Amino acid sequence: MTAAATSVRTTELLRFLDTGITAVHATNDVAARLEAAGFTRFDEADQWELAPGTCGYVVRGGTSVIAFRVGSTPAAEAGFRIVGAHTDVPGLRLKPNSPQVSSGYRSLGVEIYGGPILSSWADRDLTLAGRVYLKNGNDIPAMKLVDFHKPVCRIPQVAIHLNREVNSKGLMLDKQKHMPPVVGLDNGEAFTRETLTARVAALLDEKPENIVDYNLEVVDTQHAAIGGLDDELYFSGRIDNLGGSFTCLAALLEASHTPAHTQVMALFDNEEIGSSTYNGAQSNFLDVVLERLAGSREAFLRSLANTLLASNDGAHAVHPNYAELHEPNHKPVLNGGPVLKINANERYVTGSRGAAYLVDLCQRAEVPLQKIVVRTDMPCGSTIGPIVSTRLGIEGFDLGLPMLSMHSIRETGGVKDADFMVKALAAHLG
Repeated sequence: MTAAATSVRTTELLRFLDTGITAVHATNDVAARLEAAGFTRFDEADQWELAPGTCGYVVRGGTSVIAFRVGSTPAAEAGFRIVGAHTDVPGLRLKPNSPQVSSGYRSLGVEIYGGPILSSWADRDLTLAGRVYLKNGNDIPAMKLVDFHKPVCRIPQVAIHLNREVNSKGLMLDKQKHMPPVVGLDNGEAFTRETLTARVAALLDEKPENIVDYNLEVVDTQHAAIGGLDDELYFSGRIDNLGGSFTCLAALLEASHTPAHTQVMALFDNEEIGSSTYNGAQSNFLDVVLERLAGSREAFLRSLANTLLASNDGAHAVHPNYAELHEPNHKPVLNGGPVLKINANERYVTGSRGAAYLVDLCQRAEVPLQKIVVRTDMPCGSTIGPIVSTRLGIEGFDLGLPMLSMHSIRETGGVKDADFMVKALAAHLG
């Protein structure tokens, strides 16, 4: 057998996964890629001058971004074609006063963000990253990104000799007691928030007194990698849902540069915790951007009747060791193409017309399409799709990249699927 060819796009996806270690890092990278492609940054506080062909983007909260290419036909007549995903991932976030000392070790108190597989975080080389706010003489402090760029902490498992049933009863981790990562030994000196602030200041070549506040996350240090005997797979953290964010961005950049309808990409923060934030999918972020693109309230309301949403979030590929957990006649595979997500209880936005639209689109674009429903006796997750659809009153469909180990610190994808997804989403954008 010959090794599978890794496309340029998949290589770029891996770079994006490595760069987007937090939502703010991912959004910063998206903004840089948009700028490089000729998109102009807009500010919500400014007056916008828009004309057909205008390519722009706006960031809210540093972790959500909406980009657009204005179509040649007014939105009131042609509507919008939207692709959407989210920038956040499940993980561990430092508490405000996180430094603590116990039994001779220094560690950091953490909160659990979203629904990570906690056991996958144990015995891995971890680091810290996030954003720092600095005094700058203005009412609103300046923000800088920070990354320790080396292993600084670890969540060590207890030895099997002290937990002999770990292989028969499983590893049970208490979120409060067992998840604080160890960062070193107690040397008798004070270990406080000020200690950590001084380390952050040194990384940024700033004085500690200039730091107003910071928000740090625990992140994996291992890079994304191509894997498998025939290079058919890739292994990385954050595929859910930076894989969705990247393919939405790539589709926007590769779609027609002279569309009739206005093309929109919306990447939201906080999907993993319900989207109820000022820059999440339940906020008015997308609403107000679309209204400004439409030109008036009346035009905006008319445009919604011709608007279609593609919600792009990870999908479960069939697991070879747990195949019984999948619906018998709906078992998506890696490298089998995008997965259309369907649920009778409307946990996904996919309706009958949206599904028919995507099936026809993929046939014309020569993109393989898979479908998934969960077992009838199991609950179903959800996405930004139903939220955006409900807020705006628009139709759409949910699809995603097939993957294994969703919400683990390391997930697995197929090297062909990003190409398939971008081709489908670009065809949707037109």
